[in-house]
Amino acid sequence: MSTIPVSDLTQSIVDLLMEAYQGPPDANTPTWFNDNDPNGGVFGLISPLSAVEASTSADDSGKPGTTVASHIEHLRWSLANANGALRGDPYQSNWIESWKIISVDIAEWNLLRLTLQTEVKTICNAIQKQENLEGPFLNGLLALVPHAAYHLATIRQIIERIRN
Repeated sequence: MSTIPVSDLTQSIVDLLMEAYQGPPDANTPTWFNDNDPNGGVFGLISPLSAVEASTSADDSGKPGTTVASHIEHLRWSLANANGALRGDPYQSNWIESWKIISVDIAEWNLLRLTLQTEVKTICNAIQKQENLEGPFLNGLLALVPHAAYHLATIRQIIERIRN
C-alpha cells in the first residue's frame, strides 16, 4: 500500500481552502467545486457588500445564520478555533458562540472581513508547516474544506435573496 506524503496532503487542503476563500486565480484555472470566476470565493463575494447588505436577513427573521455577517463571523470563529488548536490551545466545541453576530456597522464589517482574511492566511500557513497529521487532528483539517464550501454556497444564496 502506498502512502501520501504529508506535504502533498497539506498542499491539497490549502489549495481547496484557497478555492473556497479566494476563488480561482483566473478564469482559465480549473476549479474543483467553485465557479470559475476570480471573484467567486468568499472574499470576492463579500468585498463589494455594504454593512447594511451584510446585516440584511435573507428571510427577514433576523435570526443567526440568516445574514452574510453571521456566516462570515461563523467562518472566522471556526478558523480562529482551528488556529488555536494548531497552537496547542484547547479546542472550543461550543458552536453556538460562533453565531452571535447577526448585524454589523461599517467599522465592524470592515474588521470582520479583515480578520477572516487573517485567519485564513494563518490557517493555511500553519497547515503547510504540519509534518504529522493523525486522527481527529486530520479530520478537523479536512473538515475545513467542506465547511468553507458549504458557507460559500450559503453566502451566495443569501446575497442573491437580499439583492432581488
